[in-house]
Amino acid sequence: MTDFKFLDYDGTSLFSNCVVYQNERNVRVHLLPVIHIGDVRYYAELLNYIQDRICIFEKLNLSSSNIDKQKFAKNLDEYLEIASPGVEEFWSQYKKLLKKFYKKFLTRDVKLIWKMVKKEFKNFDEDIQKIYDDCLKTGFGIQNVFPIQLYLCKIMNLDHQMITIDYEGDIPHRTNWIHADLDFDKITENVDIFDLVEELLTEPSPEELETLLKQMSLVLINILGIVEFRETSGISKRRELLANGIIQGLTQKFEEIKNSTPEYIFEGRNSIVEERILNLIEDHEEIVVFYGVAHMSAIERFLLNQGFSFKTQQSFEAFKIEEN
Repeated sequence: MTDFKFLDYDGTSLFSNCVVYQNERNVRVHLLPVIHIGDVRYYAELLNYIQDRICIFEKLNLSSSNIDKQKFAKNLDEYLEIASPGVEEFWSQYKKLLKKFYKKFLTRDVKLIWKMVKKEFKNFDEDIQKIYDDCLKTGFGIQNVFPIQLYLCKIMNLDHQMITIDYEGDIPHRTNWIHADLDFDKITENVDIFDLVEELLTEPSPEELETLLKQMSLVLINILGIVEFRETSGISKRRELLANGIIQGLTQKFEEIKNSTPEYIFEGRNSIVEERILNLIEDHEEIVVFYGVAHMSAIERFLLNQGFSFKTQQSFEAFKIEEN
């Protein structure tokens, strides 16, 4: 077991824990954390728990020329195939600027991580090579974390939250589900994207540069991670590595990870959730916060500061270490 209340790991299975809080007006907030990689049954059980409750949910909407097609990808192979034209279009448009950016702006730390990745080229399989090439051609943007996660699903025979749950054909029609996440299409609605990208790659502000470099480091570290998973033999050993990695990442390594992650990933998105909670508890007696497990501790602190206290909890098995 673990001291992190939103996860449990007993060596046989990894569980996420829904923790329920209640205030003096008997308003209940269910913090329902989700692990992005799990068994298909796990996601069905989470949806069944939500039922008709008001549900605040995450879905980071990223701008992409092929975004509509990518929504319908059901596995890594389909995603890479569908995304390829958009990747090549971006590369052809910004190739020179990207190369200059890599040469001019990378810090020593980022260069060191990239050098470590290049040393692992010999251990790349075809999928990892394709993922790396796409990262290189798109500036190692945060959207590249998704195919990295899909790769882990593929080699561990697991499913992904964003594919198993129908966020396009089902969730938008559930009136009790309320989106609470960043939407880059709306943020850049009145912005010339070409001018924006050109500015970021040639004259980024100190804050923008810090964000870009943190994104790049995060993606490079994740590439190193999937190489380690590939070199680990057997599905069970890989799942064990994943479970231990998730636990460590959310306990002893969390502050280090948080400090090296772009601010909008945690603080920015958490603030959106907190604002939604304050608005909804005025009119509803029960709401669910269905969000990534890494966000839950911060949201819990917010609830405690708002006068909520622990009521109860329920566990959900994300996946077994031994393959069924």
